[in-house]
Amino acid sequence: MASNLLLIPTAIERDKIMSRLDVPAIDDSWVTQLCGFGQIAAAARTSQLIAKYHPERIVLVGIAGAFSGRGDVGSAYRFRKVTCDGIGVGAGETFRSASDIGWAHFADIGDEIALGGWSDTSSVVEGSVVEGRLLSVCAASQSVSEAGARADRFPDAVAEDMEAFGVAMACQMHNVPLEVVRGISNEVGDRDHSRWQIDKALQAAAELVIRLFDRR
Repeated sequence: MASNLLLIPTAIERDKIMSRLDVPAIDDSWVTQLCGFGQIAAAARTSQLIAKYHPERIVLVGIAGAFSGRGDVGSAYRFRKVTCDGIGVGAGETFRSASDIGWAHFADIGDEIALGGWSDTSSVVEGSVVEGRLLSVCAASQSVSEAGARADRFPDAVAEDMEAFGVAMACQMHNVPLEVVRGISNEVGDRDHSRWQIDKALQAAAELVIRLFDRR
């Protein structure tokens, strides 16, 4: 049987997630690997791992920030689509994305990539599938004002992460379905780690991954 990949960005996230996963729920067809931090490392590493394992499906799991009022800190969500923000022309109010200026990232892949595609996952966890987008950025929001500017530009963006678009790009090129599970550790723009709930977020993410595996 072809291996399936559970991808986790960092060793810190991996150690916390794996300590919480019900190991018997992950059968021998699953391989857990680090995909790296940020869009570039995640895309390159995912392509490398797909070439090595030829997986039938991939799950990306880790932490993310939620835009204020759009997601609960300490909860976990799956997403229907991921959008790249930060690749294009200009900065701040003058920024225009690749799609805005009429360019594709590659072939016909624009700023947005659909996620999911697994069979029988529509009811995996009632309420856990977010219809809005996951915004995947090159640099996380540094302040509440930066978060607000992004939230204004993407009214349906629920959360902000730094790897999902890169992983999704690699999966799109290799025609491998991808699920993204993110535990919400903080509000976007809050850089005070004393307020973050990383352990609670990763616990919720691990529980959601287990239920996703049970429905695969």
